[in-house]
Amino acid sequence: MFRARSALLAAVLLSGAACSLGPPGPWDRPFLEDGWGRRSVERWSEPRPGVRCDRFARVCYDRNGPELSLTREYFGKEAAKELEERIGGDWRRDTVYEPAPRVRCDLEDELCTRRGEPDYRATREQFGRKPALAVTEPDGTIRPDRRTICDPARELCVRDGRPSVDRTRYVFGDRAARKLKKQLEE
Repeated sequence: MFRARSALLAAVLLSGAACSLGPPGPWDRPFLEDGWGRRSVERWSEPRPGVRCDRFARVCYDRNGPELSLTREYFGKEAAKELEERIGGDWRRDTVYEPAPRVRCDLEDELCTRRGEPDYRATREQFGRKPALAVTEPDGTIRPDRRTICDPARELCVRDGRPSVDRTRYVFGDRAARKLKKQLEE
C-alpha cells in the first residue's frame, strides 16, 4: 500500500501536474485580460475604494453586493446583461458612472465631464466620435487636448498654430483629413 501511494505521488510529480507545497504562485493560475489590455493573474481587483471586481466571473460588487452599473463600467454591456439575468434589476437605469477619478459620464446624454466641465477626450473614449463632437467650448471650438483647437464648421484642427492632418482625422474622420491634406499640398 505504501509503495503504491509513493509510486502514485512520484508519477504525479514527474508528470508536471500542478502540485505546490507553498502558497499558490502565478504559475498555478491562468492569465486574464483585465479590460485595459494588461495581462494579470489576480482574480480580484479593487479599481477604486469600495468597489471589488471578480475578473473570472466578470462581476463588480459594492458594499451592498453585485452592482449592475459597476459591472457595465468595468466589464461592458454584455457582462451587465448576464448579471441582470442572474440577479434581476435594470443596469440601464443607473445612467451615471465614473470611469476615472474626477470624470463622470452620463449614458443618457452620452457626455462625460471632468471636474464639472464637458470633456471631449473622456466623451470620445466612452461614447465615440459623434457624441464627442457635441462637446464644444463657449466659442464653438473643440479642444481634444491642450495644444489643439478644432473648428467644427470648417472640420479643421490646428495644433501648435499649424493645421494638423492627424488631429483633424482624430476629431472629424478620414474625409476631413483627406480634404485638409489636399489643401496643404496645393
